[in-house]
Amino acid sequence: MFGNLFKLKNDIFAFNLKYLFLAGLWPSDKWAIENRFLYKMYEVSLHVLGAIFLIVTGIGTYRSRNDIMALLGSVDKSLAGYNFTAKVIVFLYKRKQLEILITEINHSGDQVSEERKKVMLIHVVFVTGFIISLAGAFSLLAFYNNEMTIEAWMPFDPMTNRMNLLLSMQILMITFTVPCVSRGIAMQGIVCGLVMYVCDQLVDVQERIRALVYTPESERVMREKFKDIIKKHIRLIKYSQTMSEIFKEYFLIQNLAVTVELCLSAFMATITGLEQQSLLASFVAFLCVALLNAFIYCYLGDELIVQSQSIALAAYESTWTSWPPDLQKDLQILIRAAQKPLKLSAGGVADMSMQTYSQTLYNGYSIFAVLNDAVD
Repeated sequence: MFGNLFKLKNDIFAFNLKYLFLAGLWPSDKWAIENRFLYKMYEVSLHVLGAIFLIVTGIGTYRSRNDIMALLGSVDKSLAGYNFTAKVIVFLYKRKQLEILITEINHSGDQVSEERKKVMLIHVVFVTGFIISLAGAFSLLAFYNNEMTIEAWMPFDPMTNRMNLLLSMQILMITFTVPCVSRGIAMQGIVCGLVMYVCDQLVDVQERIRALVYTPESERVMREKFKDIIKKHIRLIKYSQTMSEIFKEYFLIQNLAVTVELCLSAFMATITGLEQQSLLASFVAFLCVALLNAFIYCYLGDELIVQSQSIALAAYESTWTSWPPDLQKDLQILIRAAQKPLKLSAGGVADMSMQTYSQTLYNGYSIFAVLNDAVD
């Protein structure tokens, strides 16, 4: 079923890179290189569409400043556009570094199972379908209620008739879905794919360490295998550090967006009445999407920490007691290096881990409790 998709390129991240290419973020694709001018025009047009979304929603949000409910609803929904746009800017700035990293990985000789490639693909397809379906559902609900999906300025009055309202929604969907959602998911796909790759290779290092068996007859072969393991571990440490350097601003933006989303939802929950259930439901839905994305990043970041530390345990569980003294010393160095976990940093402020995710949820509840007491 997925076989043809994996033949897009002879590399580990074939599908993710093709998605980035379609989202106008990967000019290193073969077609883009052969048609530089056309692809550059395509890339710039997506930038323009994203800018149009931010401008018209910004004007619409400003015009609704006297209606607190409409203002909060507009800010909440347009927050996703600002989040994706900020990530795109960071991605474009770090794109060359990312290309160098991916090239190194593709030439490393590491193997990734077809099962893992399917997981990478399914993750992207699921998130794409989920977000577009959610945005489409709220657009249809707003159209049914004769309302705008999000407060936005249009060169015509959207509320004059149903055709104008439908046209305005189509403009918003085009300027939001194509340049914002598709690009955001494409970036998420390559980020998660890289973390999955490093985690899988760390597991491979653990298995290779446990499989080492020393005998006088196989000493030379065993030493070569151990040397390869050390080299691979050092290489994975380098990859992890490079990833953290490339994506630290990306993860910082992600964490800030989730924090703002939690604050808005907490405040909205304290002032929204029963007659405004649909508005509250939209807040909850967008909050769930933000928390889902945060969970994916934090879960993978936590998995990176766990698998990197597990190398020390795998080394200790090996048959090191029968090894020569010099190999035992080398193994001890490996254990010490593995005791320092590999981490993904969010701008140096926090690490991407389940502990950070739990702290975010706790902070959100604390904000809600304070606001609720203040309202009462």
